[in-house]
Amino acid sequence: MLELAKETDFEEVNRLARQVTAHHAQWTPNLEVVDYPYPMDYFQECIKPESIRDSAIYVMRQNNNIVGYMRIYIWNTNSTVSAKRTILSIDDIGVDEALRNQGIGTQMMTQLTVLAKEEWGCSSICLYVDAPNESARAYYEKCGFYVRNIGMTLNL
Repeated sequence: MLELAKETDFEEVNRLARQVTAHHAQWTPNLEVVDYPYPMDYFQECIKPESIRDSAIYVMRQNNNIVGYMRIYIWNTNSTVSAKRTILSIDDIGVDEALRNQGIGTQMMTQLTVLAKEEWGCSSICLYVDAPNESARAYYEKCGFYVRNIGMTLNL
């Protein structure tokens, strides 16, 4: 079940975040895999019920074990060229390497979609994915995501 992380989830969330960081290091120059991608003080801020507007960490549990996590936040558009909307952004998502391709990510995304729409009043979910991360791109497309715009980066 997808739920807001608890303080006791600190080590497990960081273990999974290290897996994600190590995967991203393949194509991200100078990305360092650190012991605690989410230091305790930041983690504690992300597990407060009101943190959904800034940055919240949710975990997926199966048999009381954490099998996946995501860091998310909700924001409202403030544009003069589009309709005002409430959007949920996924900043980080990971499923335990040993448990991938077993439908856990799909369960997480399905439960997140329900929360976003029914609990938080969101009209869409957005995320960014690194272009070289073909497996993630295929997964997100399978979940119904589509390319809406193209981000560009200049490394300095």
